[in-house]
Amino acid sequence: MSKIYVIGHKSPDTDSIAAAISYSYLKQQQGVEAVAARAGEPNKETCYALDYFKVEAPEYLEKVETGTKLILVDHNESKQCVDGAKAADVLELIDHHRIGDFVTTNPIFILVRPVGCVNTVIWGLYKAAGVKPSQAVAGMMLSAIISDTVLFRSPTTTEEDKTAVRELAEIAGVNYEKYGMDMLKAGADISDYSAEKLAGNDTKEFESAGKTFSCGQISVMDLAPINAKKADIMAALEATKAAKGYAASYLMVTDILAEDTYLWFTSGAEETAEKAFGKKAEDGAVYLPKVMSRKKQVAPFLLKAYAE
Repeated sequence: MSKIYVIGHKSPDTDSIAAAISYSYLKQQQGVEAVAARAGEPNKETCYALDYFKVEAPEYLEKVETGTKLILVDHNESKQCVDGAKAADVLELIDHHRIGDFVTTNPIFILVRPVGCVNTVIWGLYKAAGVKPSQAVAGMMLSAIISDTVLFRSPTTTEEDKTAVRELAEIAGVNYEKYGMDMLKAGADISDYSAEKLAGNDTKEFESAGKTFSCGQISVMDLAPINAKKADIMAALEATKAAKGYAASYLMVTDILAEDTYLWFTSGAEETAEKAFGKKAEDGAVYLPKVMSRKKQVAPFLLKAYAE
């Protein structure tokens, strides 16, 4: 069998990178020539996890050729896929998001479950197969679940996610609460990020009623540093919106400690943002208390607002 790339979405987060690593490892133990791949650069949080567990970042694929064998993890919408994916041979899909515009030529294995992290889904596949991950792989899976659930603060968190973290922490040999907070702190350090990098942080594209918009997210533990850069970040966001022809671009600025979000938006999107959340915008943002999840608490409302 030819090489199969296991790959997550563009602008990869910790779950996307870790899923490529963990699922390719599982497939390798089952005799499949699987290779972990990525469609973008790892962020600070992910780099912290990779360094801590001494794991190499997956192979970077800027674009895939026609017929390349792929397994997609942590995404299924075409706009989030590695360039060239539509002409690739997608064999499997493992995810925990809504089903978007995913289409295949042939029947494939698909597993999508409503849990907080795709690595929780993958951990279930490990247990079903009777395969134990290495200490390093368990550490990356643990890191992903902590990241996606924001150490169990996100409303997407399930009891299954919590159980998986406890089980994986034992294999990885870490105190998940201490390690998790250290990892989140590392990811929240934006001191050396440019406005352009912040504007594009963890960004995903969505389409509704023929309109495409982007929504990124930055998690911080102190709002002051990012608020000080807001004008430059918004200028970069406006430039990206114009260059890519988006209907709008949004940026979730999420305060991990306060457990709330300020949703920043580009010019012309105020009415849609207010309609989506039923709240008055102020200074180019909508304040969303107790909102931390793009998947569950932001994207569905924006998609609905554009569809109406």
